[in-house]
Amino acid sequence: MLCPVNDVNYAPSAAERREALLKALNGLKPMLTAAGIRGFVEPLGFAECSLRHKEEAIEAIEAISGADAFRVVHDTFHHHVAGETKLFPRMTGLVHISGVVDATATVGTMRDPHRVLVGEDDRIANVEQLRALRAGGYEGPASFEPFAASVHASPDLEADLRESIAFVKTGLGLH
Repeated sequence: MLCPVNDVNYAPSAAERREALLKALNGLKPMLTAAGIRGFVEPLGFAECSLRHKEEAIEAIEAISGADAFRVVHDTFHHHVAGETKLFPRMTGLVHISGVVDATATVGTMRDPHRVLVGEDDRIANVEQLRALRAGGYEGPASFEPFAASVHASPDLEADLRESIAFVKTGLGLH
């Protein structure tokens, strides 16, 4: 998993960000290729992040002819927070899913502590994103990535996970 800089004090220009991304991918590509593994680039949708959009990551991967070494992570939360609309199912290697149910959180204020398991009160359209990815040809794995303290403190996390998995599977027509 390759995550970009996420720091409010880091403010390079778009050109500097692209140059750093290309340098990092070029440096990693031979190592990944030699090891026979893929690097998963995960844009983080926060405004202060050095790589917010999957499209920018894919353009850089293509610029270095790195499709054999890299894929992007489609994180449903970061996709929503970044305001992305484009999906890249053929370049997606992994999907992270987490819901947001806090009615007071706005796109600009959503952060990791808002990320819960996916259920019917989800505000960020996890099931719809997953449906669209699958319709576009994505057949890979999806993993939960809830960071909310309420999830971690659950007295019955196993039951909560079962319920969330069932909700997602039902929404995808997998039951």
